[in-house]
Amino acid sequence: MQLEKLLFSLAKWKLLVNLPNTLTGVRFFGTPVLIYLYFTHDYLLAFWVMLTLGATDWLDGFFARKFNQESLFGKIFDPIADKTLMIAIFATLGYLKALPLAFVILCLSRDVLITIGGLSMMQTIRKNNLSPTKASKINTFLQILCILVVTYRLQTTSVSSLLLFSETVLIALTSLFTLASGLQYAKTFWRFLKSK
Repeated sequence: MQLEKLLFSLAKWKLLVNLPNTLTGVRFFGTPVLIYLYFTHDYLLAFWVMLTLGATDWLDGFFARKFNQESLFGKIFDPIADKTLMIAIFATLGYLKALPLAFVILCLSRDVLITIGGLSMMQTIRKNNLSPTKASKINTFLQILCILVVTYRLQTTSVSSLLLFSETVLIALTSLFTLASGLQYAKTFWRFLKSK
């Protein structure tokens, strides 16, 4: 009986400690490190850390599907790690005045909406589709790219007009997808509330 309990515990631990969940943990615990780098103005290192954390957002899902390592832990904590990273970084860049305030408020509002809505739906996660929409996936990519471009601009000593133009276009495009995906999630949450 004790052996069976031990084997069951080891099996649960193996499901929890896998590559996708490790990458989720890296993103979660890497967020305060990244914030520290921004506040100490170490923008070059912040760029590479953000690039790494952004890559884990794609890699954890890829490895979970490829190696059939999807778990309840991953389904719950992967979006939490995502939202923790994005909310923290946009708030930090807004505070540092590295991004337009209206853009920061738009991005933060969407992520806060998704966080609150996702938590309210967590009890019925099997009955509701909480999977990211195509617009949401594009939006996440654009937001990460936007943060990387802004961070690159902060660390460079010579800011070209092409870089500034690219950043402006990227912010406009990201704003469009942020609004579109935010409205999609708002519609989903509204339907959920009406069905209760």
